[in-house]
Amino acid sequence: MKGKWKQNLHIEPPEGWMNDPNGLCYFGGFYHVYFQYSPGTPDGSSVRRWGHYVSKDLLSWKYKGVVLDADIPEDRDGVYSGSAVTFDDHVEFFYTGNVLEEGDYDYVLEGRGANVIFVKSSDGSSMSPKKVLLRNSDYPDFCSCHVRDPKVSFENGIYKMVLGARTKDDKGLVLLYEGATPETLEYKGSLTAPEMGYMWECPDMFTIDGNKYLAFCPQGTERGEFKFQNIFHSGYFHVDGDVLSDFEEFDYGFDYYAPQTFALPDGRRLIIGWMGIGDDAYTNPTTEIGWQHCLTIPREMTVDSDGNILQKPIRELDGIKSSAKAVDGESWVELPFELNVSDFEDDAKISVSGAEVTWNKSTGILSLHFTNGEGYGRTERKVKVDSINNIKIVADVSSLEIYINDGRYVMSTRFYPEYRQVRVAADGAKADVSLLRLKDTLVAIGEALIDFIPNKTGCEFYEVGNFAPATGGAPANVCGAFSKLGGKSRMITKLGKDPFGDVITRTLNEAGVDTSYISYTTEANTALAFVSLAKDGNRVFSFYRNPSADMLFDASEVTKEMLTDCYALHFCSVSLGDFPMKDAHRTAITIARRQGAIVSFDPNLRFMLWDDKEALKNVIWEFLPNTDILKISDEELEFITGTSDIDEAIPSLFTGSVKLVILTKGKDGASAYNLNGVVDSVGPVVKATDTTGAGDAFIGSFLWKLKSLNIGTEDLASCPLDVIKECLDFSNKYCSISVQRSGAIPSYPEFEEL
Repeated sequence: MKGKWKQNLHIEPPEGWMNDPNGLCYFGGFYHVYFQYSPGTPDGSSVRRWGHYVSKDLLSWKYKGVVLDADIPEDRDGVYSGSAVTFDDHVEFFYTGNVLEEGDYDYVLEGRGANVIFVKSSDGSSMSPKKVLLRNSDYPDFCSCHVRDPKVSFENGIYKMVLGARTKDDKGLVLLYEGATPETLEYKGSLTAPEMGYMWECPDMFTIDGNKYLAFCPQGTERGEFKFQNIFHSGYFHVDGDVLSDFEEFDYGFDYYAPQTFALPDGRRLIIGWMGIGDDAYTNPTTEIGWQHCLTIPREMTVDSDGNILQKPIRELDGIKSSAKAVDGESWVELPFELNVSDFEDDAKISVSGAEVTWNKSTGILSLHFTNGEGYGRTERKVKVDSINNIKIVADVSSLEIYINDGRYVMSTRFYPEYRQVRVAADGAKADVSLLRLKDTLVAIGEALIDFIPNKTGCEFYEVGNFAPATGGAPANVCGAFSKLGGKSRMITKLGKDPFGDVITRTLNEAGVDTSYISYTTEANTALAFVSLAKDGNRVFSFYRNPSADMLFDASEVTKEMLTDCYALHFCSVSLGDFPMKDAHRTAITIARRQGAIVSFDPNLRFMLWDDKEALKNVIWEFLPNTDILKISDEELEFITGTSDIDEAIPSLFTGSVKLVILTKGKDGASAYNLNGVVDSVGPVVKATDTTGAGDAFIGSFLWKLKSLNIGTEDLASCPLDVIKECLDFSNKYCSISVQRSGAIPSYPEFEEL
């Protein structure tokens, strides 16, 4: 299954290849993480771009798409690593544009262009025209063609930049630049050290508590038993003037490279690394199912009394931890979780599935190794430690980050267990485990299809000249609205293994929707729907769905993992016919309810899909008692309840678990009913251009607003009416923007527009 090893806590690419984190910053109320990205090629074979994620809390991350592409002569072969400098009203980015000339070159002394390129952004996503600041001819004469990865800071009115470089005689170093403006950066000198390889990548100069550090990634150092165990590695010097201390590695595990640091408004300095490495012998099985690599959890950096950097997971993780439970002998624990180990005896052994951490007191060796094939070629990594006080392990679905002695040493690795429930054991030490549950994702189950939109409206179906394809399906649209507002969403469906299925997947990915649990089949095609708007204003649909791929999704394909982080599960009636998808809904609802998620139901009636309208009504009443939120339109009310009088209908709708009923009334706004009574909301008066997906925009934005206010299942029934009105007002405003544009997901505004 495509989503089998998808992480819960770590940033991953929606598909394709990810490597170095870039441009880390806090701007406009969001944390921004940019990254090296090769979409469509999980082996990293396509040209590098910059992908972009944002977060409000460092926990829930939304993919914003590709923001820098290789589209000028000076970066035609890749938008390589770089950094960001923030100001009150804009962000400035500096990166390396990679150019490989055609011909018989060694690409070390000739044939490669390494250009420092500058862009600005007012919102972190839209970029100004690119400006080339430095080319090969601008670097010192002793440099080879390998000069890259600008890390820039702005201090006391001066821009300061460090660049990684390789000399013509194969020595690694860092170039130092300063200038009053980006355009006036001048070379001021270099820093280097003996026996530290032929190239220094990803440099970073920063201070913590008055201590100055130079971090970088040396290439070409000799591998040892306890030092430089990977083919490439990263670490730092403590800097005192021109004097560099002994080199300390950031991470002694299998998967860590190219970290970058950035400062937060609260004074913390965080570091994020690429949880991968190039050109080593081990592999990642996700490559075969569409993506590869992730980034580490952001880590807080502090300094001990000797000036050594300590790393620990961000404190925000504490807010999603369950109460700690002792590990007695061995336990079976569901990923993700945090394991805290203390009170070490002479020797100790800690196991997380096939990954084993052993401590030998007499030799002072702490080892991380695999006892089975979950490491996919990863064997053993070791670190010399005088004594062990504590170990913290953050275990996500397919990664381990091991923090030793308050983060004095760290070991990171990918691992790929067969199941989410893994064996945890600790011999020779005390261990407590806490589940990490980030229940922030809207999950929708049902149809995702291609809507063919007419080139003209207000006419009969046969009078339409052309239809243009667009991604649709009510559950998919709801996911799109939730994600475009900055939330995390996931679509559960089945698509045909055909070009239309590819279009839907890509469109949802671009909107920030997680598609890793979408399955694909050759047994049926992706569903199609032709839509037209008649003279009387009613929409006319013609569905090609007999059967379509989504109808074949069955209950056996629904897993608990799909809903582990579920805040709300949303569904409609289109997929509740007498075919396998109906049972899949039952299973998903059962799992969601057991996990305390909100269950949201929008019948979204499509009569032409039902031979028997009574069967449609019956299935609505069958599923209604297992939902928490019911959203219906005024047009659907009489069909479902037998009366058009909402006051008469309301008592019957509060059946089973229903806690909140929302009645949408088009341009007249919406009303909501719970135990406290009723509240009304009227949206802005606008001239509608296209109402396609407006109801989906409403419920998607409503669920997002509930989540932003931390309203859970237990709060819905007695939620104050003024809070419900705030949510209705938000959704009405959201829809008022959407209906002035064409299409469904493309018409949905992002949060910044509101």
